[in-house]
Amino acid sequence: MGMGGAGGPDAQRRRRLVAAVVVLAMLLTAAATVLSIVLG
Repeated sequence: MGMGGAGGPDAQRRRRLVAAVVVLAMLLTAAATVLSIVLG
């Protein structure tokens, strides 16, 4: 259950999911920053 385990379809799916979550978090942060600038 450690990082860098057996690379298979499951690992590929997990890597894609993590990337999607990171991108979503960055988009949310950018949106919050723009909102605070506009409303501030």
